[in-house]
Amino acid sequence: MLRLGWAAGVLLFAATATGDDAPVIEHQPAPCSVPGKRIALCASVTDEREVASVRAYFRARGEKFYSFVDMAFAGLSYCGALPAPREKTRAVEYYVQAVDDQYQPQRTSTHVIQIEPEGACEFPPVAAGAEPGATLVVHATHAKQGRRLSKAFDDAGVSYVAAATH
Repeated sequence: MLRLGWAAGVLLFAATATGDDAPVIEHQPAPCSVPGKRIALCASVTDEREVASVRAYFRARGEKFYSFVDMAFAGLSYCGALPAPREKTRAVEYYVQAVDDQYQPQRTSTHVIQIEPEGACEFPPVAAGAEPGATLVVHATHAKQGRRLSKAFDDAGVSYVAAATH
């Protein structure tokens, strides 16, 4: 709501919060990870109303289109996992996006995770629960991505949802 007022002959404008601000995302990116292991991501997301969805959008550096995974509320924050990058993948670009129940979106800046050999990355954000049988659902964002996960990522245990064609 916008309020108008006069003070000493000057028109004053004051914005009053109406509960429709975008969510606030706090996320500490990891600088590196290792090939062959899913990448764990968590972010604290708050909103004065209700958070409707939180997603991590990702792609191998140099690819045109992003894919995404949904992040689930895990008590204190929203967490999810990216598919394991393959040996030849050098970097993964990603951002976290949240949408509240009023359809207000917010996203982080784009972060880059360097993919380094085992031992070169001091604290890789390896996802727990990536044992055989744990299915990771990855969604395409564009029909030109086709019906398979990018070859930059290991598709073992990944269920890929192609984008709808119009």
